[in-house]
Amino acid sequence: MRLSLPKRIYFISDVHLGVPHGKRTPDEHQDALISFLRHIEADSSLYIVGDLFDFWFEYRSSVPTSGARVVFELYGLVQRGIPVSILPGNHDIWLGRYLSNEVGLELLPSPTDLTLHGKRVHLTHGDEFNPSLSFTVSRAILKSPLCIRLFRLLHPDIGVWLGRLTSGASDAKARVHPRDDRRVYESAADRLIQNGTDIVVCGHYHHGIELDIYDGKLIVLGNWLRSDTYGLMEDGEIRLMRWKGDRGETVTGPLTE
Repeated sequence: MRLSLPKRIYFISDVHLGVPHGKRTPDEHQDALISFLRHIEADSSLYIVGDLFDFWFEYRSSVPTSGARVVFELYGLVQRGIPVSILPGNHDIWLGRYLSNEVGLELLPSPTDLTLHGKRVHLTHGDEFNPSLSFTVSRAILKSPLCIRLFRLLHPDIGVWLGRLTSGASDAKARVHPRDDRRVYESAADRLIQNGTDIVVCGHYHHGIELDIYDGKLIVLGNWLRSDTYGLMEDGEIRLMRWKGDRGETVTGPLTE
């Protein structure tokens, strides 16, 4: 248990390290996030709200190498006394002991309800806000011990290839959905805030949103594939920010990607 909360609390999501169809090279992709992580000073904490990895699975003697430099940077933050917590997303549902035991990350379920700076915060990747029957069934299957045991029987190279293939198919299907899906997130946040939540922070949508709802707020974190957006909470107030390579800027209007 943390005895006191840091002054600054950062939130990121949807980095998708190892994505095979990104707009940047793998090195450029990691460099963008690493420059942001090195900006995080003492008296801060970081929450990764799902899909840090485009695919992740821990075998007994190996883990995916995509994003290794970012993982090393996260280890460095923890060693500097900066708490780092991570939630699973729909792409990295199988986060496990390597990240907690060796890297030092705190693994949290999605969703998680926290009190931060006196505010009740609902933290979730967001993929469950509009679940279809196929989503519910596939999620239950993927999280089952039997599925995990069977996947572990695959050679790691085959497992990673299969995971990336599935990831690409999932993204292709998601691109069919209209952008007005944002109303799903607004409606979910509306219900949560009417039931006592102060702030809803989520990812998954890949488009940044900062919206006041009654006396609460919805923050959808965007992504680190193109827009490099994140949430920053100070003194109980949260805002959507954009990383510009060497500094953060407040997002003041509609995001262009």
